[in-house]
Amino acid sequence: MNQNVRVILFAHPRSGSTSLYQVLQLNPELNILEEPFNENYTQWNSNNKNYRELIHDIPSLDVQVAEIFTNYNGIKMLDYQLPDKLAVHMLRRPDCKIIFLRRRNLLQSVVSVLIAEQTHLWKKWEMTKPLNEYYQDLQPLDIQDVQRRVIALKDHLDFFEAVIDARLKNTVIKLTYEDLYFSEIPWQQQQITAIWNLLCIEPLALERYEYYLRPESVKINSSATYTFLPNAREIHKSCGNDLTGWLFE
Repeated sequence: MNQNVRVILFAHPRSGSTSLYQVLQLNPELNILEEPFNENYTQWNSNNKNYRELIHDIPSLDVQVAEIFTNYNGIKMLDYQLPDKLAVHMLRRPDCKIIFLRRRNLLQSVVSVLIAEQTHLWKKWEMTKPLNEYYQDLQPLDIQDVQRRVIALKDHLDFFEAVIDARLKNTVIKLTYEDLYFSEIPWQQQQITAIWNLLCIEPLALERYEYYLRPESVKINSSATYTFLPNAREIHKSCGNDLTGWLFE
């Protein structure tokens, strides 16, 4: 682990952040703590510290982050896991480089979250049975709830992106899910190389991390799985638009 590196991977649910985290963790110069502010962090491992219980303002946040950085040189966090004031404080830290990952198709992101809440399946490698068995009993989604969630997510991400845009350009990199995971391999490699350059660390060979950039390997949802939702076509028609995406593209 490179003690001179400090990085925050900031994203939102169903944005491909877990796959990018896996890529970063393959680099021996990085050791990133995955979502210490997640509400389920202590459930993942009974030995995990309950950071959410200990953090209630900026000074208490700084104390816990300082402790984290004694054993790790990075933190992965999602947009909802801290109050906005504390999340902004993290994104303004002058000692940290920021990797900001967001999805252009926010409708698919929201629907994927709501599906995962029903199936309790968040990562493909956690599957213990065929995917269709997780999806066969999906219940319809509330159209108005989906619309509200999409608007709220866009506003929230736009707010944080404005905070990030105020940083020095050589301290942040912004990535989109669609470009990172659905572009040609040379462009994917160029984006990952930009991360190594941002952090001033040795790059990894493409073959070390290429698996995590393949949607067919790690992506759960697609047009095929969305059709398991009884009102998928209604969601597409009522909630889809060119600004925040369509369910079926």
